[in-house]
Parts: sequence; C-alpha cells; structure tokens
Amino acid sequence: QWIPIKPKTDAAFLFALMNVMLAAPRERLDLAFLTGHTASPYLVGPHGYYLRDPVTRKPLLQDQRTGTAVPFDTPGATPALAGRYEADAIEIGPDDDVLAQGRLAGTTAFTLYAEQLAPCTPEWAQRICEVPATTIRRIANEYLDHAHVGETIVIDGVTLPFRPVAVTLGKTVNNGWGGYECCWARTLLATLVGALEVPGGTIGTTVRLTRPM
Repeated sequence: QWIPIKPKTDAAFLFALMNVMLAAPRERLDLAFLTGHTASPYLVGPHGYYLRDPVTRKPLLQDQRTGTAVPFDTPGATPALAGRYEADAIEIGPDDDVLAQGRLAGTTAFTLYAEQLAPCTPEWAQRICEVPATTIRRIANEYLDHAHVGETIVIDGVTLPFRPVAVTLGKTVNNGWGGYECCWARTLLATLVGALEVPGGTIGTTVRLTRPM
C-alpha cells in the first residue's frame, strides 16, 4: 500500500510508530531481546551517562532478584527494563571525568527512551507529515502483529529468531548524511521487536541486497 507523505518528514512518521508501539501492552515487544541484548536496562545518571560500578566501572542495571544495582554482566541477574532506582555508583563523562559519585539516582535507558518519544503521538506526526493519525496507528499495530515476537525458524539446522518485519530507507534526507533521525528510528523499530540482524528483520546498515551481490 502506498501512503503518500510530505517530503522530508519521514522521521516524524517513524517516531510516531515507535510512540504507538511503546504504548501497546509491553508483552507485544521482545522483552527478552531488550533486556538481554541491548543497553535498555542500563541505569543512566543525572548527567546523562551510565552509572557504573565504583570498582570495575562496568555499567549498572537494577537486579529484580536482589533489589540492588549490579554490573550488567552479573551472572543470574534479572534486569529491570523500566523504572528509576538509586545505586552506590560513579558517573563518568568524557575524558574519564568523574561527574558524580556516591548514592546516585538512575533511570533505565528504556524509560528515558519511552519518555523522549511520549510527545511524538500520531496526532503530532500528522500535523508534520500529513499521514492521518489513524493510518499511523494501524501501521504500527500491523508491524507488531507481523513481528511474530517469540517465534523461531530453523535454517540449516540452526534455530534463530523469526521476525519478518523490516524498514528499508531510501537515500537523501532519510538515509545517509543528515538522516540520523530516520536511521535511528529504523534501528529502534527493529530493536523493539527483536528484529535486528535476524531472519526476516533488518540486516546491518552496511549491507546492500542488490544483484549480483
């Protein structure tokens, strides 16, 4: 289906898709992928950098099992995807500058991401890209429906996640120099449903699937 869009407004459309997906029941997203394969659970400090363990300087996440902040690679940890927590930590900025230390307030990266997208409703996007809000909502939910979150496929004897949804960007204003917002949104759309670098999903940004390659 061709859906006309006002030129140079692709990012607003993609942001609104993410807004709808983040407002959907959380189990429609690939929670296992978000917590186990991304920085979504990492705690971000008051200056915008990861809270880190004072000794190892590894990024911290909130372990739901123990109710404490622990380094991201702690065996057996159950990361909290969303929320705000306090931790005995250190926050390191550019050039290894210590910006804060002690008992610090941290917010999961996923929560900050959701809050950043909260104003980007389909109605907001409609005023910019001229795609009806009802159409944006429908496409976002179709993307979730077709993502097959939790399903797998066997290829050459190997079991892999099966996520048959992807976004392909064209050149100029939405891909390449100056197209950061669109490239970021395309990647995050895939990340929300675990469709990054898996069968059916979005393959890395440097791959061109064109003949005869």
